[in-house]
Amino acid sequence: MKVKRIISRLLVALMIMSVATVFPAKNAYADSFKVVTLGADLSAKQKEDMLKYFGVNKGDANVIEVTNEEEVKYLGQVASKEQIGTKAISCSYVEPTSKDGLNISVNNISWVTESMIKNALITAGIKNANVKVGAPFKVSGTAALTGILKGFENSSGGKKIDENKKKVANEELVETGKLGDKIGKDEAAKLMNEVKKDVIKKKPKTEEEIKKIVVNITNNYGQKLSDEDIENITALMKKINGLNLDFSQLKDQLNGVSKSLKDKLNSEEAQGFFSKIGSAIKGFFTAIKDFFVDLFSYNVGEEIYVEKTYTNYVS
Repeated sequence: MKVKRIISRLLVALMIMSVATVFPAKNAYADSFKVVTLGADLSAKQKEDMLKYFGVNKGDANVIEVTNEEEVKYLGQVASKEQIGTKAISCSYVEPTSKDGLNISVNNISWVTESMIKNALITAGIKNANVKVGAPFKVSGTAALTGILKGFENSSGGKKIDENKKKVANEELVETGKLGDKIGKDEAAKLMNEVKKDVIKKKPKTEEEIKKIVVNITNNYGQKLSDEDIENITALMKKINGLNLDFSQLKDQLNGVSKSLKDKLNSEEAQGFFSKIGSAIKGFFTAIKDFFVDLFSYNVGEEIYVEKTYTNYVS
């Protein structure tokens, strides 16, 4: 009798294990490596739209909100009230990975670029991740980094990011954006990355040494920046220098940003060059057409009659 009870219990246990294997219990966050941060001031419909844009359901990822108060906490000292705004709108999708570096994409973000976000994440100590930033309508994106970093902290295996790193990374984002308004966003991101790389590598001991690095690199890039720009970059690099970042660990990331921006800028320059050539050729043929039009046209009263043979010389 006792043996029968034991066998019965074993059979029940095996059945439970079989059911659990076939129908695993659904975790509230099936893939908690994925985190979506939503602007707290979005409407319910807008939040649903953003989840659809990121391709996740509420059960597929850890969905959290970011408030305007959190944005002000990290941006209040470096960005104007107009830049920050009074509502939390920016959203982000964060998926930490074990390799392949930082892959960034943006949508409906007008002021912040992929390269600016990547640079800031490197400063914050993030190495590998797929990150998407978006909004239901056009926004500047100044507060995007706040949500991204909160997403990392709330991902599976995520850990608290040093508060000082978060503040410096946000400041880097804003200062790069301000510089980008003057010299172009990609040029600004490339310049900031090169200065940061040199500062982290050389670990200057004084502010004067940091300023020398800033001046040397800006001069090498042919950028004529104001004294105020130089001072702002120097102040930022002083804070980055204070983070004691390890160049050997960041070298590949920093070089990768430099290369991608260089390739992009060279491509844009080449496209601009060929566009100018195309315009010049088009102008040349237009001039020829106009010459023949003038040659074979004659006035009758107030109307101009043109020989049809030459009117379609250039489309």
